[in-house]
Amino acid sequence: MTQTTIEATLDAYYKALQSGEEDQIREIVAPGILVQYHDATGLLPWGGRWQGIDAFRTFLSHVAEHLVIEEVEQLEKLIADDSVVVVLRGKWLAKATGRRVEAVVSNIFTIKDGSVAGYQVFPDSAAFAIALDRLAVVEAG
Repeated sequence: MTQTTIEATLDAYYKALQSGEEDQIREIVAPGILVQYHDATGLLPWGGRWQGIDAFRTFLSHVAEHLVIEEVEQLEKLIADDSVVVVLRGKWLAKATGRRVEAVVSNIFTIKDGSVAGYQVFPDSAAFAIALDRLAVVEAG
């Protein structure tokens, strides 16, 4: 795959997510997609491993149930073969608590045959867990 094809696939993926249209999502996401949301704390409702398009939709619904994406800025994108690493800075709002999260997150995408076949997320798990009130902050003093 060319870099242009991979970038076009990734752009179509983001547009499909924004639209929420089932047909667009199924068109750009491989039926056997593997999502791995690396949650070191084990406290995030959407953390873990999600395999297949139906599990992917469940993953997205868990995220949407708990967070509002306020802002995402792409800091860096690295493409090698069929993999894309995207480093983002974002702002999210935890719906249950009203707390905001500002964090840098790394995503790794695997692109196969013009579809997103893999999606790994390396977040600031503690920051999200604190915003969700699932992890207490202990202040020194």
